[in-house]
Amino acid sequence: MREIQDLGLIKIGAEAVLRKVSWLGLTLVEKKRIPKPYRHPQLDREIRTSRTLREARIMIRAKEVGVTCPAIIHVDLEESAIYMQFIDGPDLRALLSEHHSGLGQVVRRLGSSLARLHMAGIYHGDFVPSNVLVVGDRPILIDFGLSGFSSDVEEQAVDVHLFERGVAASHPSISKNMMEALKAGYEDVAGSSRLREIEERIEEIRARARYVERGAP
Repeated sequence: MREIQDLGLIKIGAEAVLRKVSWLGLTLVEKKRIPKPYRHPQLDREIRTSRTLREARIMIRAKEVGVTCPAIIHVDLEESAIYMQFIDGPDLRALLSEHHSGLGQVVRRLGSSLARLHMAGIYHGDFVPSNVLVVGDRPILIDFGLSGFSSDVEEQAVDVHLFERGVAASHPSISKNMMEALKAGYEDVAGSSRLREIEERIEEIRARARYVERGAP
């Protein structure tokens, strides 16, 4: 993309660098996957290209099924870069710390968004409070770098489990209420039967974790 103005670094992750940029009067986020020197150059390029393309496709599909996430503006496969809408808002992790009013409604809407994602055969892969921005009372899901296409209940249950574990670890006093809100929103879209499947699989995941923690071979 020509005439891009760099507005500053947002984040350096393990896989990509995020920068705030301006292009044709639009404020965007540039997410560019960085080369890995330990990989063969051709393999590295193929991996970065395929992951960039997959992430963009998932975000576009998520938008189509009503999930609130940044709009994709441009994809540059040569540079393994995605240019997407810049969202100006705090992340859910910060609002949980502040015990922000209206959290229950925000998290319930987030649960509905997650259910729409799952009903479309998509798992997020890193569904934690820091990957949710909040504008007003709207939760906006970001960072689809670990997402994939799958209707497997295990993959989808992991999303809910990750969220629950993240909230419980940092905000135990409100964890129960937040999970009730998330599951209520999920049930609104996916129905009680699917929610039960998810909850049952989460129990299996916890049981496996306890087995490993005990040091079983």
